Amino acid sequence: MEICVEGKSSKIEVQEGSNLIGRLFFLFLRISALTIGGGYAMIPVMKWELERSGLLTEKEFFRIMSTAQVVPGPIAFNTAVLVGRRLAGIYGAIASGLAVVLPPFFAIVAVAEVIRTLSGISYVRSFLRGAYASIIGLVGSVLYRLVRNQRWNLYRAIMIGVAVFVLLLNGSLVIPVVILLVLLLYLKEV
Repeated sequence: MEICVEGKSSKIEVQEGSNLIGRLFFLFLRISALTIGGGYAMIPVMKWELERSGLLTEKEFFRIMSTAQVVPGPIAFNTAVLVGRRLAGIYGAIASGLAVVLPPFFAIVAVAEVIRTLSGISYVRSFLRGAYASIIGLVGSVLYRLVRNQRWNLYRAIMIGVAVFVLLLNGSLVIPVVILLVLLLYLKEV
């Protein structure tokens, strides 16, 4: 059986009875579990593995990756989903997407469990308080730079002040308040 990509044959012979979806799942699972450095670090590994295994040509991979870059979301996830869809349809897309997401998910769960277990130790608790404080400082620094570089006027200052006040009174309205604020500021600019 041949796999066709945009009307052109990739000249990939898939053995009868082989499980392409399972093959894609374990390929992307291995890439995700063993690649350190985030999504962009995974892309060359994906390219190499897909070419080496004969699933895609370099041209086909770059065509898929160019599409993955314009789709909102993480590049590695988008690339895996599009490769899976191209090679094995919707089930291939689901399997490839899950395979890329599962290793980081389990890593985060494991780290959270270790932190929860060790948080009873006073040194660890002190470290975590310091880490939280530094994160607040980093976010505050970025926020300060964003605010400093804005063109301010009275309308913008009042709208942001009202939004902050509403959020302080009722934190459960974050999404509607932010959407309304963006719309009001955007409509004023237009």
